[in-house]
Amino acid sequence: MSKTVDIYLPLDARPICNQTVWPVAEKQISHLCEVIRDAGWEPNVLNPEGFASSVYEGMQTIEKSSAERLIVFFAGWTYPDFVVSPLWQTPENCKKLLLGSLIPDFPGAVGLMAAAAGCSQVGMETSRCFVEDFEQHDAYSEAVSTFLETGRYDYPEQKSVEIPVSQESREKAKLVREQLSGMIYGAVGPRSMEMWNKISDADFLQYFGIARLGFDGLRLAKMAEKIDDAKAEKAMQFLMDKGMEFKLGSDPEKVLTKDMVIFQMKVYYALLELKEEFGLDFIGVQDQLDWIQHYPATDLTLGILNNKLRPDSDGNTFVSATEADDGAAVTMQVLKLLSGGEPVGFNDLRYWDSKEGLYWFVNSGALAPYFAHGSHESLEGAWSERQTPMYFKAGGGTCSAAVKKPGVATWARFSYRNNKMYLCAGRGVTDVPTEEQWLERTERCNRDWPQWYLRLCSKIEQNLNSNHPMVVFGDYLADLKALAEQMDIPFECYDYCTPSEIKS
Repeated sequence: MSKTVDIYLPLDARPICNQTVWPVAEKQISHLCEVIRDAGWEPNVLNPEGFASSVYEGMQTIEKSSAERLIVFFAGWTYPDFVVSPLWQTPENCKKLLLGSLIPDFPGAVGLMAAAAGCSQVGMETSRCFVEDFEQHDAYSEAVSTFLETGRYDYPEQKSVEIPVSQESREKAKLVREQLSGMIYGAVGPRSMEMWNKISDADFLQYFGIARLGFDGLRLAKMAEKIDDAKAEKAMQFLMDKGMEFKLGSDPEKVLTKDMVIFQMKVYYALLELKEEFGLDFIGVQDQLDWIQHYPATDLTLGILNNKLRPDSDGNTFVSATEADDGAAVTMQVLKLLSGGEPVGFNDLRYWDSKEGLYWFVNSGALAPYFAHGSHESLEGAWSERQTPMYFKAGGGTCSAAVKKPGVATWARFSYRNNKMYLCAGRGVTDVPTEEQWLERTERCNRDWPQWYLRLCSKIEQNLNSNHPMVVFGDYLADLKALAEQMDIPFECYDYCTPSEIKS
């Protein structure tokens, strides 16, 4: 066997993102190549001139690969199908390592986990490795060397705790499954950012008894344009009266403007109209990438819909997943039902501190303002400011918050392996940061986005086949296991300790 390892560099479809990340990635790749050479192998970067920024470019780049070892390097957020479809073209004997940058600045780990989910869904075996400090070769040289020599790298296994299921949990799960049957899910737009997070109409019916309706984003835009300005402005005023802060300015290139917020509240009412017209029980909205090139993001809208306290509220949350993530939406709906209607958090697994056992759940949108302090009576602690121009061309804000409601939380996710659905879940405890801690943590990590810090009962980065774990306050792990039994699908719990052990 030739001791050459090919290195493939995919990233984003937006030129500004690729231009911003590339100088950092070049230095990281240089160190990675040193580690490979020290292991007695020769690195061959397939696209040294820059990131592949489409499936087409990815296909063309992978055609250059002939080695039996391939490393896919994730320097930041990466469109998953820039990886999955190109890798599918490689020979069966080509072993693949997904290696992600874990620095807080850019979501390389998020991109890796999204791509890993797609690879898993189509039954393509990959290993994964995360690196924070590329200059510290000793921190990752063993993982890289093991992959090169054996074709695989696995994190050390940890024994999971037993999750007993009571009759009460089984009855609760049975009720939730009955409630799901006959529901209607509305998806606005096709899959977002080339992500492998769609659930087919057939699988929605087969597994959940839920009908899936699809809508074009143009319909939503045209519906929003018809909403009266005064109605949207009244909704914005409602949010401010309840304690939400809007960090407004006049330059739309740099700051959130009132016009952006007014349009976002028009989208809020347009989605409620869509809900009433088609009898929708929960929704997913694409937002990225097409929408945000022309309109303010829908993130503020979706976060508000996930809240009980909102304009013209019926007192209930209306589960709304961003990025047209069907798997996230149905997981959120399940957690909502299990928790008796409480808000459910939409998250990205952005960063983690292994020494502290601290996980940072950070996503651009759809987190309800409720999570700021756990109040259904106030929106205090939540704010909205213009989202990062690099990602959001037309601006718009989100429901920003540093989650300060303490307590046990349960994360869950419906995922696929070999095109078969399964349910994974676990628990954790919210780490409530001081203002100083929050400022320090967000110095290099999108302060304009909601942040939820958790001490988890497992190392989920080793096993999770999604970048989007959904989270609700409370312990519903046994209920979820019972639901998986009801659905006759596998259940996976990675917890190796309990929330009480973390607290102690």
